[in-house]
Amino acid sequence: MSAHGHEGFVMNETSKFKKRVTIKEVAAAAGVSPMTVSNVVNGRFKFVSDATRKVVEKEISRLNYRVQESGRGLRVSHRRAAGILIIDETKSFLSDHFNSHVVAGLSNSLSLSGYTLTVQGISLEHFGQSHVMHNLSVDGLYVILSGSRDKREKVIEDLRRLDQPIVLLQETYRPIDGNICVIRQDDQLGGQMLADHLAARRRERFVIIKPQTDWPAIEARVDSFCTQIRKLNPNANISILNSPDESFDAVQATLAEHLANSPRPDAIFGANDRLAIGAMLMLQSQGIAIPDEISVVGFNGFESRRYARPLITTVISPAYALGETAGKVMIDRFIKGSFEQNEIVLPVYLEPGETT
Repeated sequence: MSAHGHEGFVMNETSKFKKRVTIKEVAAAAGVSPMTVSNVVNGRFKFVSDATRKVVEKEISRLNYRVQESGRGLRVSHRRAAGILIIDETKSFLSDHFNSHVVAGLSNSLSLSGYTLTVQGISLEHFGQSHVMHNLSVDGLYVILSGSRDKREKVIEDLRRLDQPIVLLQETYRPIDGNICVIRQDDQLGGQMLADHLAARRRERFVIIKPQTDWPAIEARVDSFCTQIRKLNPNANISILNSPDESFDAVQATLAEHLANSPRPDAIFGANDRLAIGAMLMLQSQGIAIPDEISVVGFNGFESRRYARPLITTVISPAYALGETAGKVMIDRFIKGSFEQNEIVLPVYLEPGETT
């Protein structure tokens, strides 16, 4: 990671895109008829055996086949449609407050210009084998990525092969491809502000609770928090806990196990408000006073945090504005033929509450 917190993925800027693959070429490679390939790409799986479908999907991915909009095989230049892929291991990906705010801002922004938005969730595990990406008939694509750096790099390379405008949301990759734009909030600064806030209150023993799934934005805020704490207090003790998911039961079990086997912290940083509030409620159930005994901070600052007391100290996220910005940037790209900026970073700010 560079000094600015960006991951320097190495991409081949001189790579050339081949002529668009036809359905007949996929059929020949898979040893099936063009009609069988058509059945697979259109989801008519009842006409295709599982074994044949897997062979066809493998060739679709290998050959980078994309659905043709015209019966004559001509590419439709403008469909007035965009798509968003959310690569998430959880099935309820839209229940995440950040995702739902981004999608709302994006959808509203696009609709003002007469564009539709297709929303698709998919796990990282199934991304490489899925033909969803190749079957999305859109003018431009938005992607929210999860997973390790290496796995995200592989997905981004696959996306580049689509030869269409791509906007990566909340990604720490620094784009070097003219077809890619990154739009994110300043999670690095947010983590630093929380570290400064807690260090000023002489907190020295910290627990960080983050989801087990790797999200680049969460990694950025956690890494920044740890770096700043250690800069301010080299003797600080920091423990990082990975919660299996973001449910209250999972957070409670994860924190309870740590408290049973380790000295009590004097501050807890939930990598988002949902994790922080889950931890706070667990502490309250054990009669631990907040903030007198343990301070608690979160991240994102969505309206739902106001239903918990005491009101949590958090970093306010511009998630809806991030979606709006992404919509405007893509529309501008359609009009001008290029992204004016390859990276846009929206500011965040600290909102002190009653938990510190």
